Amino acid sequence: MLVIQVCRCQHRYLLMNLRQIEVFQAVMRAGSITAGADLLNLSQPAVSRQIERLEKVSNLKLFKRVGRGLQPTPEGMAFYEEVKRAFVGLENLRHIADTISNFNTGHLRITSLPALGFGFLPRVITRFSSLFPQVDVSLQVRSAGAVRAVTATQEFDLGFLPGLGDYTEPHVHHFATVDAVCILPTDHPLSNLTEIRPEDLQGISFVGLVKDDITRRQVDQLFRAADIPLRQHVETQFAATICNFVIGGAGVSIVSPFAAADFAGRGLIMRPFRPAVKVDYQMVMPSMRPQSAVTRKFLTVLQEERDHALRSFADA
Repeated sequence: MLVIQVCRCQHRYLLMNLRQIEVFQAVMRAGSITAGADLLNLSQPAVSRQIERLEKVSNLKLFKRVGRGLQPTPEGMAFYEEVKRAFVGLENLRHIADTISNFNTGHLRITSLPALGFGFLPRVITRFSSLFPQVDVSLQVRSAGAVRAVTATQEFDLGFLPGLGDYTEPHVHHFATVDAVCILPTDHPLSNLTEIRPEDLQGISFVGLVKDDITRRQVDQLFRAADIPLRQHVETQFAATICNFVIGGAGVSIVSPFAAADFAGRGLIMRPFRPAVKVDYQMVMPSMRPQSAVTRKFLTVLQEERDHALRSFADA
């Protein structure tokens, strides 16, 4: 292994530097001081001085004079072998720096609630990975409470949570707000309506989210205000599970279009629900470290896919 040394010489400390090593390598590769100078576009005296300084600070006799030329000593040859290995490492570092600066490598850790994590984010990551195949991506889909716990550890790059309407913290950003949709089996009697209202669902089996869910609380409040009881016999934690219940004929429901869109055309249809039930999402970033270049590039793809999804929801 090449060691950069500091040695005491005439009561002064001299430091081996990279320029001396580059000159030595050029001379060894070219076979002479003159050819090494030409390789580096330096004068012959300048190369000779660098070699003399390297011998002084390394305490090695690197060359011996043979006739009018120089010949590497055994110590010089052994030192050259270490230099070659060290320069391979430097080239690797240059390559790594280049790939990082051009967003070609890295690791991205994402944690998300299921509404975005089951369908939407996999589509975003698939497109991102096709553009940047050397970037490793980890997606953890968890409950909102578990996502909050992960985002508190700083061991992530992006986290997606239900929006709470408070975006005063610089690391918390509004991601999207959508109108919840009523989801029905494709052959349901209400499928001919262009929009669904609370009175349309009177007496119809309803599959709901759990009671502490923000969307569930809004739905309950709307139906109480309309004085219409919900015929709810099944509840579950995740909107994707509700979609499967609806496809199976267990009832109808009101969920985020981000979750429902993954099941459209697979036995499920979406209809606008009025009055609107707003579903808000926020994006959280680490508060104690800056964004990486990879994260910034991912955000560009993410925002494009989000805007495309929002347009498709509006057109549905």
